[in-house]
Amino acid sequence: MDPGSTQGSVVGKSLKTGQTVATLATGAPCTPSDIQAVNTWLYWSCGATAGVYDRATNRKITVPADQGPARLADGFLLRENRTTHELLLTAFHTGTAATRTLVKLPTVDQNAGGSNGRWAVDRFGGHIAYLNGTYGEVSIVRSGVPASTLAQMEAQTDAVPGGPTKSKPWQPVWQLNKPADWTLTLTNSGGTVVRSLTGSTEGAAVRAAWDGYGTDGRRVTGTYTWKLTAQPRDEVGPALTVTGTTTVN
Repeated sequence: MDPGSTQGSVVGKSLKTGQTVATLATGAPCTPSDIQAVNTWLYWSCGATAGVYDRATNRKITVPADQGPARLADGFLLRENRTTHELLLTAFHTGTAATRTLVKLPTVDQNAGGSNGRWAVDRFGGHIAYLNGTYGEVSIVRSGVPASTLAQMEAQTDAVPGGPTKSKPWQPVWQLNKPADWTLTLTNSGGTVVRSLTGSTEGAAVRAAWDGYGTDGRRVTGTYTWKLTAQPRDEVGPALTVTGTTTVN
């Protein structure tokens, strides 16, 4: 994500190609100096003002900007008040921002904090870690904000030119928003499943490989329907199912 050419706009670019894939009007009254993205949430800050834009619903939510460095997570914002040394959590998943004090950080090293100093947040899992003042001891707490349901962020499912082979298999990738266990089935035009693959995501990316052979070890040809079913490992929300087709020559 980069600031756009007009006030308040943000441009999304593909890391693979460098091409612009989306331009969003965040409603920011400036050119954002800080941009962060998690799932469908986009956080922007102009220093004195800040907000969150929900790409799923096009909601624009004003969040506090009077304290300093903030870190975006799934449905909430975390920041430290450098005057009171309170760790503040602003939940906005309902569409309205609500702030509460999570904990008051210890006085030791109080000016050396920041999200990469005395506290950190799991942006997708919702857990928060902070130094509690005891030498070498870290406390880990839940945010209390419900995690987003499993969703697909990006996918690369193009067929292999000339068809997949053992040396050059079809290698689709689905980028999800959180870890999952998955099953990928390949079905022929008659509705028969010719191959089924299973696995768990590395991070949040589903990576599979199919060489164009059925379960019986025979080469198959034609157009096949693939179906990816992913179960969230945090057990929050329903399974995700996406489908498409690929060709074996």
